[in-house]
Amino acid sequence: MSMLKRFLASAFLMVYANITSAAQAQPLPDWSLAELEAAIADKELGKIRAVAIEQAGEAVYRKRFDDEPMGDPVDIKSAGKSITAIAVGMAIDDGALSGIDAKVWPLLGSSRGDAAADITVADLLGMSSALDCNDWERKSPGQEEKMYRRRVWRDFALDLPLREFARDADGDGPFSYCTAGVFLLGQVVQEATGERFDAYVQRRLFDPLGIDGAIWRKSRSGEIQSGGQLTISDDALLKIGRLVLGKGQWQGEQLVSEDWIKHMLTTRHQLGEHVYYSNLWWSIPLRAGGGYTGAVMMKGNGGNMVALVPAYDAVLVVQTENYNKKDAERYAFTAMTTLLGSLEPAAQSAAKP
Repeated sequence: MSMLKRFLASAFLMVYANITSAAQAQPLPDWSLAELEAAIADKELGKIRAVAIEQAGEAVYRKRFDDEPMGDPVDIKSAGKSITAIAVGMAIDDGALSGIDAKVWPLLGSSRGDAAADITVADLLGMSSALDCNDWERKSPGQEEKMYRRRVWRDFALDLPLREFARDADGDGPFSYCTAGVFLLGQVVQEATGERFDAYVQRRLFDPLGIDGAIWRKSRSGEIQSGGQLTISDDALLKIGRLVLGKGQWQGEQLVSEDWIKHMLTTRHQLGEHVYYSNLWWSIPLRAGGGYTGAVMMKGNGGNMVALVPAYDAVLVVQTENYNKKDAERYAFTAMTTLLGSLEPAAQSAAKP
């Protein structure tokens, strides 16, 4: 890993705290949509490929900034983890998976004779397992780039060593961002349902939403990377965001239970003054109307983001290829706050004729 990547990993949380602080050293610009479009076209925000807004169930703005057609898919990196969280909930709803307290290693037919046998689905959802796995630390045994060098990722993840580990009063271990653990969640869904992870997600989630053409990264042995690196369109992300904002309901059909949506978005770790982590989802406020408003997010490398903003009944999408760029998050939040600034809060919007 380059020195730049090491810096980005170690500075990750600080960047989020700075961006969402009301007293930033470098405030985000207060732009109109036209100014944002001009800045993106001039590459002032790196390589942002697409932005989109959905409010009250209607796509109200979509814009492309490359030579590809609207809807051309983009690799959203770790933002795909949030879809894995939805898939886990669907497997529980279907009765295929007993619940979040299910032990992962026995489910995957592995027995090590150590504390790995006690790692649960909940631990992996909250990035709080006993695995010695930290993507933000180059020397970590479980750092994701080491997994990608292996032909069989499942063997890599199941054989990871354990770290010093103690649970807090809520039963959570300390936070450690671990893609290998989220990959194992996909394997759990696969074993529980009897369907390959991507096929299950296509049938249970994408098909009902009318989503096709999504591409999951695979290992050399054909395993699906449920820990991210999903290539998908902006309109698909708007639909997924609307499903979650709608408490699991899509066009009158309950695709995933409201109870699961509530659990999935319940915060578990505070990572900064304004930064919280739930179950493969983030909670980070966005600037709006002279203050800040709550938002839950899917997020990935390069500033790929989907923000759900309840006060505006809105879903915002930013798709970029600013991978491993030091200003990627700032660029993405600049776009996000501009998109949100173009809207009125839900009550005001609904009141207009």
